[in-house]
Amino acid sequence: MTEPSTTAATGAASVSALIISLLPGIDTNAMVGAFCGATLFVVSAKNLPLFERLTYLLISFLIGYMGGPALLKSVLGNTAVSAFVASAVTITIGLRVIELAKTIDLGRWFGGGK
Repeated sequence: MTEPSTTAATGAASVSALIISLLPGIDTNAMVGAFCGATLFVVSAKNLPLFERLTYLLISFLIGYMGGPALLKSVLGNTAVSAFVASAVTITIGLRVIELAKTIDLGRWFGGGK
């Protein structure tokens, strides 16, 4: 069972997404897809603190909405699906890249460390 604060935060995010979708000029399909992908990631990340999950929700949603259709629409054909995929994998890939960057020895790459 989820914590009450997580349920309240998810509910508030859902209502915010609904209100934003009513604004003119908003691609509702991409917004719904990005929100679903971001929510999927946040719900599956149960070991993270609430503030971190909410931060990841926002980042994942924004990247999915803005970047998904631009990068994946030609491959997937639908803005909702492309935004969903982009938002669902954005944080996971970003965290992996950060962990990889921490382990890279740049001195070795440039010939300084042998």
